[in-house]
Amino acid sequence: MAHRKSPARIAKAARVAQFHALAASAADAAGVTGETSETAIALESLAHLEHMLVGRVVLPSSPSYDKDRQESNPAFQSFPQIIVYCAVENDVLECLAVARRYKVPVAVRCGGHSTAGYSVNNGMVIDLSDIQGVVLDPPNQRVYVRPGTDFDHFNGAMNHTGWHVPTGACGSVCVGGFVQGGGYGYTSRRYGIQSDLVESLRVALADGSIVTASESENPLLYWSMRGGTGGNFGVLLQVTYSMVPLDTVWAWSIGWDMSQAASVLTMMQQRYMQSGAPDALGYMMNLGYYGGKPVAMVQGMFCGTREAGLQAIAPLMAIPSAQLLVDKTGTYPDMNVWLEDHPYSLPDNLPDGIAESKASGYISRPLTPADWQSIIDYFLTSPNQWSLAYLEPYGGAINRYPIEASAFIHRRVDADLVVDVFWRNPAERAQTEAWLAGFMKLVQPFLNGHVYQNYPDASLQDFEDAYFGPAYPTLQQAKKQYDPTNFFKYQQSIRLPAE
Repeated sequence: MAHRKSPARIAKAARVAQFHALAASAADAAGVTGETSETAIALESLAHLEHMLVGRVVLPSSPSYDKDRQESNPAFQSFPQIIVYCAVENDVLECLAVARRYKVPVAVRCGGHSTAGYSVNNGMVIDLSDIQGVVLDPPNQRVYVRPGTDFDHFNGAMNHTGWHVPTGACGSVCVGGFVQGGGYGYTSRRYGIQSDLVESLRVALADGSIVTASESENPLLYWSMRGGTGGNFGVLLQVTYSMVPLDTVWAWSIGWDMSQAASVLTMMQQRYMQSGAPDALGYMMNLGYYGGKPVAMVQGMFCGTREAGLQAIAPLMAIPSAQLLVDKTGTYPDMNVWLEDHPYSLPDNLPDGIAESKASGYISRPLTPADWQSIIDYFLTSPNQWSLAYLEPYGGAINRYPIEASAFIHRRVDADLVVDVFWRNPAERAQTEAWLAGFMKLVQPFLNGHVYQNYPDASLQDFEDAYFGPAYPTLQQAKKQYDPTNFFKYQQSIRLPAE
């Protein structure tokens, strides 16, 4: 058998040669000035890193750099010194070694969906999007998932197997970031926040060691990484979930005239959140614009039969002007895709490359119809027709999970209220973000002060309490134990406890 280089190794050799050439050029420039070139040393190290990786290095001089440095949201513009697309676990360890040696700050990216831009930085980005994979173990009701696996692939691998793990509605979001912040989806009221189904985590620590975190092994790390968010304790390499049986779901949607929206929201809070509705009923309630007109529309899934689902939503269908817009049964993955554009997509006609700003908060006290109407009236003053306000209801399995059993504390709430605004230029940004600030000021009396950590907001003054509340001191102890040098840090990372 001939021993030949693969095409990937040939391409890698070319990149290594390029890095060596850059290092030599920098060394020559240093020789002219008589100075020692630290850049040359770094570039030689990067050449060695590229050689050792199965994945690849991207530098500012690389042709794909401007594309590779982007988050999913162009509002965030960082300029990393180096981006590394890791393909195997050892690639991550090689990156950590270089970052330690040169004291380069590290950001960990899977899908690049951090709503505060924390998936990138101006140092080293460790990108895990090529570390993908889903392996089902039905006899033990487990599934093993790699961190760069997005929900299109995760759901696709689970499709038609009769097994299920709750995932989010956006197909390009990846497991790695989602699960460490909790992870909410249509089936969470029935089965829990995604992190509630985690059996164990495989984690690369800053010192280059790899550990398993579970109830019996590194239990403090296990507790902390289920809600403590990514980029704090280590690099997540694999998640083991407990699967639940789920053959099919009933997908549904109802639309109402905006004149009935306050009645709808009042009924939902009274009967479809912490109490009233069966756990099997999950949904998202939307205020948006479609076809140039404001709309009030709910879409969701029922983990059961169509008949039982229709019975569960009967009171909502009895509200005047109600129209059943989606009525379809299928597997969870198929219905998740179906609801992306049925009954229609919101925001409507969103331009490519548009930037987004987001704010959210948890509702935990009853609102009157007048309260809901004031929110609706404000929403109708949106400076453009791309704004979206929606409710992600809690209750059911989410609220029953013991609050002290993980770092995800948001259990005894009615719903997460989320507001998204979109803009194309600085003037629109100023206008839409001012409107967003006014919205959050209006609803502040109805919120409990906490914020879903998977929707991070860089403007929060007390993010420690907002995201983690009473869990924060324990998270600090985990930080001290598993990242004692504070290697993993960013604007809202877990701080080391004061000595």
